[in-house]
Amino acid sequence: MSKSEKKKSVKKAAAAEVQAFAEERAQFKTLLLSNPNYFGNLKVSSFESVVNIQSNTTYEEIGCVGFQPQFNRLEAVVYVKQPNGYGGGICSNGTQEHVRFYLSFDHGATWVDQGLTSFTAFDVPDLQQRLEYAVSLQVNPPKKFCFNSNIILCRAILSWNVAPPANTPDYTPVWGEVHNTHIQVDPFKFFFLADLFKEMKLEITPQLKAAVDLTQTVKVAEKATLSLAEKHALYEKKDVPAHRFAFAEVQSLLAPADAAVTANLSNYAVSPEIFASLNIDLQDLIAKLQDTDGSTYYEEMECIGYNPNLDTLVGTIRIKRPNGYSGGLCAAGSREYVTFWADLNGNGTFETCLGITSVNVHDIDKIPNEGLEYAVFLPVNLKQYQQPCQYGPRLIRIRAILSWQTPAPCWNPNHVPTWGNREETLICLKPGTQPQGHAPIIQTVGSMDVDDVNSITGLANGTAALAGFSALDSPFGGLVILTGHIANTADLSSGATALKYKVEVRSGGGPWEPVTNSFSLGRDQLLNGIWSSLPDSTQAVDSDGWYTYQEDLVGGPGNAQIFPVGNVLARWQTAGRTGLHQIRILAKDPANPGPIWVSSVVVVYLKQNAPIANIAITSGGGNCADFTIGDVISGTYLVTDTHFNQLRLSLAPANGGSFISPAPLPASGGTMPLIRTYAAGVSTIGEVGNWSLDTSGLPRCGYVVYLHAWDRTIINSGFIGHQGSDVVGLCLREADEG
Repeated sequence: MSKSEKKKSVKKAAAAEVQAFAEERAQFKTLLLSNPNYFGNLKVSSFESVVNIQSNTTYEEIGCVGFQPQFNRLEAVVYVKQPNGYGGGICSNGTQEHVRFYLSFDHGATWVDQGLTSFTAFDVPDLQQRLEYAVSLQVNPPKKFCFNSNIILCRAILSWNVAPPANTPDYTPVWGEVHNTHIQVDPFKFFFLADLFKEMKLEITPQLKAAVDLTQTVKVAEKATLSLAEKHALYEKKDVPAHRFAFAEVQSLLAPADAAVTANLSNYAVSPEIFASLNIDLQDLIAKLQDTDGSTYYEEMECIGYNPNLDTLVGTIRIKRPNGYSGGLCAAGSREYVTFWADLNGNGTFETCLGITSVNVHDIDKIPNEGLEYAVFLPVNLKQYQQPCQYGPRLIRIRAILSWQTPAPCWNPNHVPTWGNREETLICLKPGTQPQGHAPIIQTVGSMDVDDVNSITGLANGTAALAGFSALDSPFGGLVILTGHIANTADLSSGATALKYKVEVRSGGGPWEPVTNSFSLGRDQLLNGIWSSLPDSTQAVDSDGWYTYQEDLVGGPGNAQIFPVGNVLARWQTAGRTGLHQIRILAKDPANPGPIWVSSVVVVYLKQNAPIANIAITSGGGNCADFTIGDVISGTYLVTDTHFNQLRLSLAPANGGSFISPAPLPASGGTMPLIRTYAAGVSTIGEVGNWSLDTSGLPRCGYVVYLHAWDRTIINSGFIGHQGSDVVGLCLREADEG
């Protein structure tokens, strides 16, 4: 069989597979409602499976997972592989591709849930190649000192149309897959003095405690860039050749014309004589570098994708070797640069450079066999290239070039790196219209995309960008952070006047009130591909209540605010406010008095109170009474809340026993502790009922039965649930005790 015949055969088999799954795909939610285990993917279920479809990657697949350690961001690139099967075209609601991340600090023995994120996939008729999307999640793994590597195992679970349940790392999706990889966490930048003494195994004597404040915060010293002589000594016996470790120094001598490239070589400027002093033949070194054509021996970019929720391009990079990255974690290390281009007019020339970004990497002696996966991201503004959905999907080809230590120059999309490689992909933009004038655009409210907030009820549904939680008919409470943009801003470096904007809110049909509180902006700058933290700035209104617009602020290493990332327009303190509220943003150009541009109005429902929870013992002597081991203790419970989410009954100390009523809702949890969770249409205002606890097997002890209840409120733009609780005590004795 010829190659062309084989290719046709593969395509025919793939088409047949898609056709075979068409009915199950189209009726997926309906089939699950009739039988939660219809596809046989639940490990424990009272339902018999009908068909066996598990971890099927016909329609979607995780391409890569990587970590940006300087930003504590997990990135996953997801392949959308078929033209149909995603719930409808670009004018529809589409369907969600969910990704839940886990981290393991004990080589996979246990897993810690990090949260959920997602993007919307659509049918794209006549799609000739896969689309590549990206999702991002901010995490906060524990750090170590730079003396030791900090490699942890990461798991990403992709599941189409059904979110992977929380705290279920062994969950098997129907459509999707499970992807594991290893990541390296950056070392401490700040630490307590006591931590250093502990790391160095130094005794903390009473005299030392009295003389030194061990709780004071210490900043780690700036990491030094290794000199050529230091790298020569470091790698002499580690099989790292000179044309690798001396690459940056040679490039500094060759003086590339691109300003961004030159700026990044300032730390590596040397004289030619230094090579001779180290017995390195400079001419031979240059010849070897010219003979190295895009080597992926040390690093390789494997995936690139587009995150439509955050307007960022993402690249994942596999680091393959333990050495060759200019020093360990206590040194400055080296940089993996990625330059992105777009082919906006479809002529195949990639004439539009979108920018350069990078990630810092180091030598890691105990690198896993499969290497370590890193990630880079680049904020991009492609809104001007969106089009109304009636015109169909807007597809754009993207090219990215990975180049170690020196970035591929923006002017050359055909650059061949010495160390690195090139990848291309196809992305799909969200539908939209090009904004006119300086129209304000509200992107997220309380970490939720405005498209995921119901314009009538003000309740949010869906996955929060970066924050790692999922909303289900959720109101908002506490600090509500607004992010967004103002359209068609001018380059301030050219002398243009900064735009002004005003944030206004109102309750019901009342008057608009300005939001005027000052707030801090964590600022990070991407210059020549390197992220650096700028001093925080304070955003304050002028005498007329207008803020000065600052664009492209990205939460990063120096930003203590984790949620959200993007242009923070306001941090609205909603304490004391409840019910439906409207939000809008006004913008103006001080240099051209007259026009005032107004954003679309976003409706949010505000809630500040916690659920009411009550629990009591009704059997035996009631609350705080004595009971005999083996008794079934009964009682009542009550949880009241207009936006009830979950209740949890638990026993402390957790020495055994089991709650035998109330029964948990289907697939909602086990019996110790007992958990009941809100499901749409099941309960919205709480629950009243009876509970019973079988004390068989419990040891003699005093016990407390806890009732915890949570609502569905998005609190401070970062997590779900006000909490209310109640407690009741009892004493459990042996049967022969008087």
